[in-house]
Amino acid sequence: MREVLYAHRFLRKFQIEGVEKEEMLLKAVLGILRLQALVELVPSQIIRYETLLTFSLCDQLPGGDLILETLAGMIASRRLERTNESDSGSLMHYSTSALGILSNLGVVSQVSNDESLLVGEMIVGEMTTLERAVTQSMTNYKKVEQAQATVDVVKVDGLDTNLALMKELLHPVIKLGNFLVTLASWDDPVKSFVFCCASFYIILRGLLGYLLVMVFLLVAIFILLTRFINQGRPIDQVKVMAPPSMNTMEQLLAVQNAISQVEELVQNGNITLLKLRALLLSVSSQAANTAILTLVLMALTVAILPAKLILFVIFLEIFTRQSPPRRASTERWARRWREWWFSIPAAPVVLERDKVEKM
Repeated sequence: MREVLYAHRFLRKFQIEGVEKEEMLLKAVLGILRLQALVELVPSQIIRYETLLTFSLCDQLPGGDLILETLAGMIASRRLERTNESDSGSLMHYSTSALGILSNLGVVSQVSNDESLLVGEMIVGEMTTLERAVTQSMTNYKKVEQAQATVDVVKVDGLDTNLALMKELLHPVIKLGNFLVTLASWDDPVKSFVFCCASFYIILRGLLGYLLVMVFLLVAIFILLTRFINQGRPIDQVKVMAPPSMNTMEQLLAVQNAISQVEELVQNGNITLLKLRALLLSVSSQAANTAILTLVLMALTVAILPAKLILFVIFLEIFTRQSPPRRASTERWARRWREWWFSIPAAPVVLERDKVEKM
């Protein structure tokens, strides 16, 4: 069924009609019959059926769309050639051997004769465009299979083990995030002040784009250097301390705890959306007035100030919140903001259930 569906999708996509449409449907049907015959002959063997079905295989192969595009181009070329012959009124007779038929179908890749013979859009003795697309796709498919084999090997079971592995893999990112949090909390005023001044200089001078370019180039250079240094060496294995093994009951409790946390996050998200809905509908007039004034001030700021200055102000506000001069005011404004947010009522919700007729 999937092969037939993919065949019709191919026909609709490239608008193939007439004899070519029947030919493509026959290809799909013959592939299905060949598969059924092999299943009946060797029922005990495991057959990769997708390799016997043309359109299903092209859907799974890397670059399979290019194969179908090449096939559609060949069909369109043959249709145009027939149209030109019928318009000119000439009748050409071909004496085609079995080898020539296979070459035209893109099955034979080489011919022993060294001389090149042009037949239609194909050159006998050289690879056709369809053969090149299939060869390139099969080469990429072998690479994908090799990569997938490594993926299957490194898969681990257990929620706690996967979390430990993820934590180990994200260790550099977590370490960088903790370092930025330390700078923003002003635990070391000297480092925070230097980072603040450097960031202000980069933003005000408009060097942020150049900084991103430099980061990308440094990552590319790092990958290039590791390629030359580790050439021929195996990849270093990631060492993870396996957590204590849990029995079935402990795993169920861990899953239940994780589901409860996800449910709590969804509930908090729904409450936030309901509060925003109530704010937009002006359920609380005092909170709505504050929101209106804030939005108007933000609109004027964006309209008047340049983007570089707005980015500078945002960074200054976020990064200097925990600095010694602003710490007291930050706590006071955070408290006022929480009080304002808690004062907004949530929009009402009515749950309607489908009435099922009792038999």
